[in-house]
Amino acid sequence: MSHVIGIDIGTSGIKVGAMNHDGELGLIEYQPYSLHYPQKGWVEIDLEDIWLKTKELLMKVITRVERTGTVDAISLSTFCNSSVFLNEDGEPLCPGIMYLDQRSKEEAEWIKEIVTEEKIYDITKNRLEQGMYSVTSHVWFKNHRPSLYEQTHKWGNLSTYILNKLTGSFVMDWTQASFSGMYNIEEYVWSKEICEEVGLEMEKLPEVVDPCSIVGELNCSELPLNGIPVAAGGADTACSTLALGVQPGEVFESVGTSNVLTACTKNPDNLDRRFLNRCHIKKNQWLSHGAMSFPGAAIQWFYEEFLKEEGDSRHILEELPKQSPIGSNGVFFLPYMQGERSPIWDPDARGTFTGISLNTTKADMMRAILEGCSFGLRQINDILLDAYHVKFESLPSIGGGSSNQTWAQVKANILEKNIEIKDVSETGVYGACLIAGTSAGYYKTFEEASELIENQTTRVVKPNTEEVNIYNEHYQVFKELYPSLKPFFAKSMNL
Repeated sequence: MSHVIGIDIGTSGIKVGAMNHDGELGLIEYQPYSLHYPQKGWVEIDLEDIWLKTKELLMKVITRVERTGTVDAISLSTFCNSSVFLNEDGEPLCPGIMYLDQRSKEEAEWIKEIVTEEKIYDITKNRLEQGMYSVTSHVWFKNHRPSLYEQTHKWGNLSTYILNKLTGSFVMDWTQASFSGMYNIEEYVWSKEICEEVGLEMEKLPEVVDPCSIVGELNCSELPLNGIPVAAGGADTACSTLALGVQPGEVFESVGTSNVLTACTKNPDNLDRRFLNRCHIKKNQWLSHGAMSFPGAAIQWFYEEFLKEEGDSRHILEELPKQSPIGSNGVFFLPYMQGERSPIWDPDARGTFTGISLNTTKADMMRAILEGCSFGLRQINDILLDAYHVKFESLPSIGGGSSNQTWAQVKANILEKNIEIKDVSETGVYGACLIAGTSAGYYKTFEEASELIENQTTRVVKPNTEEVNIYNEHYQVFKELYPSLKPFFAKSMNL
């Protein structure tokens, strides 16, 4: 039987899987990898290590498919974004600079002054923050690594590097280009105006392509099979949106390291500057992400530092918070572990516990984390209601964090919505496979393709009316916490 293959590279691991004509995903292979922190505020990826692991996984899946059939196409889903600088042979001149990286703060401020924040938003439909929008890292590299910048044939992101390794092409799809800070997401072109004003050479930018376009054929001597068409693919959340069949006017939640509410729209005028905005895989549709950076990471941090060594399994993350009452005995938590995107956009913000007393327990602190992350999500939901006029009673939820039933109940109570836990995993791989399958002619439309995936709801978590009223009061207090601490965060980062 013939298959298509999807490669999904997230912020902590790589998955490769194969899908047949019937939309059945299988043969999934996985390997983790690590981020690197060479200096304070720097976050990098080892590009060669990621390629070696991707190649190994791809080889395994291709070999397994070949036992019973053929591979008709390959496509890609990657986290967004990272800055990579490649020579003419496609080899990296330095480690990839992650979107979490904070080294380009001065460059971000300079760009805002030179171009103006208003013009940046008019063109890109996004605000500008260091690292998150890769133009800042691009300018930093030019300023601080001038000799390497001169050697750069193409700047790009992780997908640019991997696609070059697979096909020899230097390209970037438009869902990824949307987060560069120098791409016009309404006209689907690089912004010549921004590039000229900040002094970047447009010839170093890769060609921007449709995510479904075939950018070349597999041409790698290190892999067992060549000549397979390779489609560009897209950013991970865009691929997940595709896999879930989300339509304009609909919203879903993804819960992993980050916690994101994503809305789909046909009207770019609806996009809000407090969100991250990008082109969808489908042309003339846009995705708007209310993205909190570290809710899942905050929970993982608490488990690793305070629970794991005591022999507790991860099940404790659901059981421990139940030992604390609603409101966590007066403890509040801000989930801004390394700065924050939506809704505050403050790279200096940090995680805090407030209201701790001599009676505070680990259960109180664990519950406060779940509540604080959920209060932050409600702030994002409020923006959806006010700016996008999107109203929904139920929120589809995907990702590893969605399986925490205690957290889901807290969110249902705080958002006053049903949380629909979806029985669908590997949405990044699925989305990449749907792109590959559509490119290979398996499906005429994305709608036809996504209908094959069984996005069944495993359970619905409904809000508890009594707890909703209590949380409404606590939410008003929570909203005062960050404004009170904002001056402190700014001062403490300069120490």
